[in-house]
Amino acid sequence: MDVKPSLLTVSSVRDWSELPLDALSTIFMKLGTIEILMGAGLVCRSWLAAAKSPELWRFVDMTGHKMVNNMVNGDPGILCAMAKVAIDRSDGQMESFRAQLFVTSELLDYIESRANSLKSIQLTNCWYLWTQKLSRFASKCPLLEEIEFSYQKMLPELIRHLGSVHPNLKRLRISLPSIWQNGVHMEYDESWEAGKNEEAFAIAESLHELRFLQMAGRCLSNDGVYAIIQGCPHLECLDITKCCHVYVNDELRAHCAKIKCVLFPK
Repeated sequence: MDVKPSLLTVSSVRDWSELPLDALSTIFMKLGTIEILMGAGLVCRSWLAAAKSPELWRFVDMTGHKMVNNMVNGDPGILCAMAKVAIDRSDGQMESFRAQLFVTSELLDYIESRANSLKSIQLTNCWYLWTQKLSRFASKCPLLEEIEFSYQKMLPELIRHLGSVHPNLKRLRISLPSIWQNGVHMEYDESWEAGKNEEAFAIAESLHELRFLQMAGRCLSNDGVYAIIQGCPHLECLDITKCCHVYVNDELRAHCAKIKCVLFPK
């Protein structure tokens, strides 16, 4: 009697390492920078190869992740090393870099020397950076269209320098943390009072092509807002929330009437 050959057992477990490289890259595009660097790219050789695709690193975002805060309190050098890996993998194609807290002058130099396609830099609460370094960096990145240097004091000289090297800058964010703490209004000190509107006047003088401006919490008054509106005629969005010296009245609203989106202080 003929014996039927036994059926081969088919495993119900998929071997994800055998996915085509382009399929893996498409999946990785939906992950964040931190997830790829510390997760997906460490699974196996094929996943590591997919994680090195320059397309994945055109937009590097190292913000809003709890691991960033944990590492900054420990060794921020690890985060700088991770950022360098992302920059290297972009192979000169990185267009946007976002980070908070840990960025150093040395890392800015690294970005400057390798990110020839950089159009957007967003740095938040990076206390290791100095005004002179930010000026140099802006000078070395000719394609910049969007800049954020938030949660630090901005000298008018730096703003004017930005205008001189990037007169066509479209988006600028220089917000400060809320001046309200535990329901109590925190007044600016004398140095802030003396410099009221200096940043606004520098923007009005130097950045005439702005479309988006965020100055939440900065030290400016209605006069500063009027100067910005006059000096930046193409402005489409203005954020002046938490600016305690700005008083919202009919005159201010009339001046802002042609701007599509204005976020006023409450």
